[in-house]
Amino acid sequence: MGIGSKDCRRWVEMKTFTFVIVVGVGLVILLLFVPLSAEIQTFQRLDLLIEETAGIRRTRYPVNVRVPFPQGALARPDEVRLLLGDEEIPGQFFSSSNWPDTSVQWLALSFNASIGPLETRTYRLEYGPGVGAGAKPERPLILVDESGVVQVGRVHFTKTGSPLFRSVGYRGQVIGSGLNGFTVEDTSGTIYELGGNISVTSETIRSGPLYVEFRYSGRIVLRGGIETPFVVTVEMPNSKSWVKTTAVVNDADQRLRKLSFHIPLDLGQRPWVWDFGTPRWTYGVLRNDEGSVILTNNVGIQGATEWRVEAGPKGREQLYETSGTTQAVAVEWGHLQGGREAVAFGLDHFADAPGTYRMEVDGMGQASFHAVPAIRVTQHRLTVYLHFVGSPVQIGAATSPPSMLRPLVVHVDPKQYAVSGMEPPAAR
Repeated sequence: MGIGSKDCRRWVEMKTFTFVIVVGVGLVILLLFVPLSAEIQTFQRLDLLIEETAGIRRTRYPVNVRVPFPQGALARPDEVRLLLGDEEIPGQFFSSSNWPDTSVQWLALSFNASIGPLETRTYRLEYGPGVGAGAKPERPLILVDESGVVQVGRVHFTKTGSPLFRSVGYRGQVIGSGLNGFTVEDTSGTIYELGGNISVTSETIRSGPLYVEFRYSGRIVLRGGIETPFVVTVEMPNSKSWVKTTAVVNDADQRLRKLSFHIPLDLGQRPWVWDFGTPRWTYGVLRNDEGSVILTNNVGIQGATEWRVEAGPKGREQLYETSGTTQAVAVEWGHLQGGREAVAFGLDHFADAPGTYRMEVDGMGQASFHAVPAIRVTQHRLTVYLHFVGSPVQIGAATSPPSMLRPLVVHVDPKQYAVSGMEPPAAR
C-alpha cells in the first residue's frame, strides 16, 4: 500500500503533522493529526443580557455598560470583541479604571442594539490574548477639538461651557441668542453660570466612533467667596441625533436652591407647536414673540404629585390644563416644532424627589428647565436630552423622548462581579 503524492499534498494543505513508522518489510503508518489552524483557545467569554422594558421598538439604540474584570484577566481594552450569535457587532471599548498591574478593572463598552418591544437579547463578550475587534461602525462619530470649539458631528460647543451650544447644523438648525447652558441660583436669588471663564477645563472622555463623551469642570464663586465645584458632561451617540447634558453641583454649605438648563432655539417662522407628555398629550401653539407656556410639577414631601400647564402672554400666563389630582405621574418630556425643525426634550429623573420642577418655552425660542428641591441638599443634579430632528417629523419620532428616558437595561453576568470583587453600579 503506497502513499500517492496527491495524498501528501492534501495532508500538507490540511496543516497536519504525519509521523511514519516502518516495521519490517511492511509499512505501518501512524497518523497523529494536530490541526495547526485550530489555535488553543485562551480567550474567555461572558454574556450581556439586553432587555427592552418600555414597550418601544428600538433601532440602532445606543447601549452603554461597564463590565468589571479581576486583576490580570484583561491586559488591554483592545483585546475584546462583541458578538450577537455568530456575528461580530461593532463596539467601542476603553478602560475607565485600571488595577495596579495596569490590567483593566472596569471596561466601558458602547454599541448599538436593535430590539423589539419587551424583548430580551443575549450578546457575548469575548476577551483575552489574541482577541481583537474587527467590525467597524457604518457612520463613525468623532470629536474634534480645535480653535476654541468642540465639534461632534454637526453640533458645535464652546470650550468654556457657557454659552454651551454654538450651533446645531442638523438640516440648517441653528442656536439663537439668549440663555445658553446651566445656571444655579442661591438662596438670595443671585444667579451664577456654570462655566464661561478661562478657569473652566474641558476633558475628552470618549472620542468615538460610536459614542462621544466630554466634560467641563470648574468652580463657582458664591457670595462671601465660597467656592462650589461643578461638572457638566455632554454625551452623543453616533446612531441618534440627540445630545445628553448633565450638570452636577456639589453644595456642601447648602447655599443653592435651584439648578437650571437653558437653550435658545431658532426654529424658523412661527407658528410653533408645543406639546408636553401628559397623559392627555397636552399641546398648543406659540404665534408671536409674547407667547409663553409653562409646565410645573409639584412633588410633595409624602410623594404626592400634581402638574399644571399655564399659557398666554409671557408674565401673564393663565391655567391651561391640570392633572386635577395629587396622584398624578410627573411630566418629564415634550416637543417644540417649527416650520423647518423640531426639538424633542426629555429630563431624566426630573421629578423623583420632593420639590418644584418647571419646563418653560416662549415665543422667542427660549427653553428653560428648572429643578428646585423642597429641602436643602448637598448635591444638585439635572440631566436634559435634546433630540434635533427635521420637520415634518418622521413617523415614530414621537416616541423619542420616552425612549431617551427609558434606555435599554443591560444585565452583566453576576459571576463577573463576584470574581472581580466589584459591586454592581447603583441604579438612579
